[in-house]
Amino acid sequence: MPETLASERAALHAEWQQKTIKDDPIFGTVMTNPELCAELLRRALPELTIWLVKDADPQHTIQATPTAKGIRIDVYARDDQERTYTVEMQMVNEHNLPFRMREYQKLMDQEILNSGDDYDKLANYPTYVIFFCNFDYYHRGLARYQFEFREKWHPEIAAGDLRTLVVFNTKAKDYQHAAEIRPFFDMIRGTVDTKDKFVAAVDAEVQAIRADKQREARFMKEQIELRRQLRKSEEAGRDKTVLNMIKSLESQGMPKAQVVKTIAIAESLSVEEAQKYYEQLLVTEQ
Repeated sequence: MPETLASERAALHAEWQQKTIKDDPIFGTVMTNPELCAELLRRALPELTIWLVKDADPQHTIQATPTAKGIRIDVYARDDQERTYTVEMQMVNEHNLPFRMREYQKLMDQEILNSGDDYDKLANYPTYVIFFCNFDYYHRGLARYQFEFREKWHPEIAAGDLRTLVVFNTKAKDYQHAAEIRPFFDMIRGTVDTKDKFVAAVDAEVQAIRADKQREARFMKEQIELRRQLRKSEEAGRDKTVLNMIKSLESQGMPKAQVVKTIAIAESLSVEEAQKYYEQLLVTEQ
């Protein structure tokens, strides 16, 4: 095995062993356990009576049309009363959370409605878009922000479309409406309270997943391929930039030796390496 590949595998092994519930694909895999998924939803939405989760699908993909932008959801689940949930673990603030929720909500409805279905069908499928965020998107210090659709001047009038958006903030100070979920927040932040049966069960699942050699092997394979594609893309971009540089310098009448020297300086190469690079690019271009 080449030294670089061995080093890459060692680094990926260490990365896998450090993964926690906040990481993909750990979170989605843990939530395939219907009992743990149901308990998380109960703690997230204690006002609902959730007896069981009958469908829990990690990395669920929804795409309306072949050319439309699709989404891949960490956990897509449905309970015993046909309520549908998308659950996302969001560690980085990409500053587009409301618009992501808008897109998720639209595609959830499209997943429920089949061609020819009447819109009344949606009355049987309340939807919940849930984000666990490791940041406070709305800057109020609340652990739970919940949004429904109401009349602007008379908020006591609900739109009645059975859509709910819930944003959890793991950095919260105010747990007035989210006391039940706090131990899970602590776990996301790295503190595992094994006295909490749910947290202890989730932690056991996380450890079992990390110990699974087949899952680790799949993770390594995917990451190595992703990095290979990234390097290939970066090299293609570099080749294009250098080729344009060669054309520009030669159009100015610069001799070949000087062009090669310029490439060497620009790309931190030896003159010999730059010479080979120069010749390779010109052959490719012909």
